Amino acid sequence: MKKAHFNPKSVTWLISLAVMIIISAGVIFGTQAIDSLANKKYNEPVEISFTVESTKPVDISAMNADEYNVISAQEAYDADGKLVAYIIENSTIGYNTSSPIKMTSIISADGTLVCGVDILDQKETEYLGVRIATDEFKGQFNGRYLPVVASTDTAKGSKIDVLANSTISSKAVIDGVNNAQAFVAANFESAKVNAE
Repeated sequence: MKKAHFNPKSVTWLISLAVMIIISAGVIFGTQAIDSLANKKYNEPVEISFTVESTKPVDISAMNADEYNVISAQEAYDADGKLVAYIIENSTIGYNTSSPIKMTSIISADGTLVCGVDILDQKETEYLGVRIATDEFKGQFNGRYLPVVASTDTAKGSKIDVLANSTISSKAVIDGVNNAQAFVAANFESAKVNAE
């Protein structure tokens, strides 16, 4: 019977492998922790600290409204008469390219938060795309830092879960909200400071 021969190179190789696995795990988890800290504000919605008591229409005729598909804009004020938000009505193209989705987005006066979304008119696919008008979908936007992005997107921003089998319609609403914010940032002094 032959004796087993001990090979010190085998132990060295195993130790090297273990060290590489530990270092790789550290890099992966460290990167995730750094990314999580950097994007912390996008992870959870924040509470909206104001109530809109009155609105005032804004003349957008001299603004670049067409560039953002903006139909109308209003300034929103709280009970003390302080400007707290802008209500932007715009359109966006979903799955039904022949009939744009008309929607409103309430963007905080500083341009950093989406405070609410409503779908005014849409002719998306029955039982699928029409779900963009549900409170469950629209509610995801409340109190989210801008920009908003689809949950499947790797870009920086607040993640919005797209509706199953309605990705195009869901992303159209996300684009509409981001266009409303971009319009606010481009045209209103209170939001220009925070424009990225």
